[in-house]
Amino acid sequence: MAKEESKGLGDNNLQGRMQHRLSKVRKLEDFAKDLSKSMSALPPNTELQNTPRNDFLNIIMDTKPYKAYRSDFKEWPLKDLKEEVDRIELMKKDH
Repeated sequence: MAKEESKGLGDNNLQGRMQHRLSKVRKLEDFAKDLSKSMSALPPNTELQNTPRNDFLNIIMDTKPYKAYRSDFKEWPLKDLKEEVDRIELMKKDH
């Protein structure tokens, strides 16, 4: 792009345009790195994570064919809660 813009204007002009464009790229890279660092320092949006978790827990607690408490599932990852909901649904279909 810089080559086309500086056609016929000499090597110094081309070099200046290239340096200008490269400095823009470096600034964008620095901005992206800083943004990434600041985003990783933020706590995760627990509300977004807790919504499906609470939904799965509610389903499990309402439909479970066994004795269990919410606290029993406290350490379960979201994937396992989903699998438990699916397992309970299968058990209900079999009966």
